[in-house]
Formats: sequence, structure tokens, C-alpha cells
Amino acid sequence: MFLISYIKNYTYHIAIAAFSICIIGMVKILTTTNPKIIGGWSQSLSQRPLEEFSVNSYGMVTNLNNFTTGSGWSPKETSAPQYGGVKILWTYGGEYCSPISRPVSADEVSQIVQMTLQNGWDGVDFDDECGMNIDNVIAAMQGLKKNGKQTSYGFISGWGYNNPEKNDNGQEFNDKVAKLARSNFCDRIIHYCYGDAMWSDVHIAANVRSALKRTINNGVPKEKVFLALTTVGLNFENLNYFLDAIFDFDIGGLFIWGYNDLVPEQRQLILAKLAQ
Repeated sequence: MFLISYIKNYTYHIAIAAFSICIIGMVKILTTTNPKIIGGWSQSLSQRPLEEFSVNSYGMVTNLNNFTTGSGWSPKETSAPQYGGVKILWTYGGEYCSPISRPVSADEVSQIVQMTLQNGWDGVDFDDECGMNIDNVIAAMQGLKKNGKQTSYGFISGWGYNNPEKNDNGQEFNDKVAKLARSNFCDRIIHYCYGDAMWSDVHIAANVRSALKRTINNGVPKEKVFLALTTVGLNFENLNYFLDAIFDFDIGGLFIWGYNDLVPEQRQLILAKLAQ
């Protein structure tokens, strides 16, 4: 009887210890995981953000001389669309933006800030695909932050960024990210880990996690680091890879290009893994 009682008592204490470890682990996860932000981009002002979005950016303002989009509208003359509960930004730059090295002057920096304030935009998303002048981008961000606006900076984060010793463009983006980190005026650094469609699985494996790690090592706080994907070529394998990377690195969240083309199962998976 003594032996049976001893075994029962021992088993009970082991179970309690295991349960305590489990609870401690759960608390650790809950207290160390940053709440995730989900957002996206649209080229149409009438396209509503998804319900789960915290922020949505509209553009792309690729004509950097006149501050106009391909479809002709400009944040200089257009009021921000109002979608309750979602921060609405306009995107400065984008694919094929021109001219290079903009903003070029203090006047352009001032224009970016003023049009944002005057037309009710919640901030500016800088999409650097034309060699932007990072010092003036930071100056614009500083002006925006002084007025309570949001700021973000995005760039293609592939082989070049991960191999700066082998190409000047990659070194330039590493330097830009480090400058943005030091400035503390940028709310989000967004990594475009796709092209016209999702990268191949090999390219994703070689670059996505490396880019996130590199940006964190460049001084950007994890909660300001974001991944971005496109719905073109998106499948459950590459979507899971991105979502797992967001969770494993405990970064800020996910941005989606072409979010209206998410199939219901993909959207449900994103919500299941990232929604708080």
C-alpha cells in the first residue's frame, strides 16, 4: 500500500509540474509575441481594406515630379478615403517610379508633408524602387511624425540585400535600412519578398528569413519589421512559410499586394496565425 501511495503521489506531482511548465510557456509566448499588424496596398481609392486590416496604402504615386499615379489622381488634390478603424496612407514611389534620387530638395520634402496634412491622409508609405534620397525621405518622415502621422519604407529584399558584399545596390539598401533605424522616424520597414509573382520556393528559402535577420541586425526593432507578399502565385506552402517566419522572428506583421484575390482559405489561415 505504501508503494502504491508513493507512486500515486509522485505521479501527481509530476503532472502538476508538467502543467506548470506548460502554463509558464504559454504565458511566455503571450508576453513576448508582438501583436501582429495586417495591411495591404490598393491602386483604387474605392477598394475597401479587409476587415482585419489596421492600415492600407493607396497609390502608387510613381510620377515623383508631379506627385501623380498612373491613373492620374494625386494626394496633392485628393482627400484620403475614409474606412473606419483603418489608417489610410498614400504611397510615394512604386514600380517604375521616376525620376531617381527623390525627394530632391527641402521643398519636395515640405510638399510631401503638407499634402498629407491638408488632405486627411494618415501618413506616407515610401516604396523605394527608384533609388530614393534616403536623407530626404527621413526628413519627410520626421515632418510627418511631428504631426502625428504614420511612416513606412519598403524595398525588394532579395539576393542583393542579402549579399551586399557582391553588389552595390545591396550595400546601398543595407545602409538605408541602418539609417532609418537610427533615425527612429520610420514606423515600419516592409520587405517585398516577391516580384510580379511569388518567388520560387528555392528563392524564398534562400532570402526571406535572411532578409529579416539582416534588418534586425541593422538595428530595426522586431516590431517594426514586416513581410510582404503578393497573391499572384500564392499557395499554402509559401504562405505558411511567410507566416511561420513572422511568428518565429516575432516581427510586426504582414502586408498583402492584391488582397482582394486572396481565396477564403488563405485569408482564414492568415487570421488563424496572425490575428490577435
